[in-house]
Amino acid sequence: MQDTELALLIDRFMRRIHFGLQSKADAFDTAKVGPGGGLVLLTLSEMGQPSLNALTQRVARDKSQMTRTVRSLEAKGLVARSPSPDDARVTLIRLTEQGDTVVDGLKRAVADTIGDILAPISKAEEQALKDLLKRALPEPPAE
Repeated sequence: MQDTELALLIDRFMRRIHFGLQSKADAFDTAKVGPGGGLVLLTLSEMGQPSLNALTQRVARDKSQMTRTVRSLEAKGLVARSPSPDDARVTLIRLTEQGDTVVDGLKRAVADTIGDILAPISKAEEQALKDLLKRALPEPPAE
């Protein structure tokens, strides 16, 4: 049987991050990408230059929703699409320089929000949490 208390604590932690970011969005979401766009940009920063299909699978969205999000981010100059050199039928997505700048701001906002939540714990406890999360959530391979 799974540990319900742990599951609920992690859920509470995720909601505190979400609500904390929402409350600060006006200060850091200057490109007006919203939570969905921010998720895609942060995921792209991890993946490098994935195919549209790989990105869609990683963020668990349907293809039409992902296409709309990518088009919106492209219109804002944050991502660029190009055909794969290996298969012209495949579209690759990458962050632009402007997209990298937005991602840097998103990462700082996430770090600040989590820092606020974790303020009551010691640096040693924070390091222990970081070590546990690295084991539980290994970085996915780049596409």
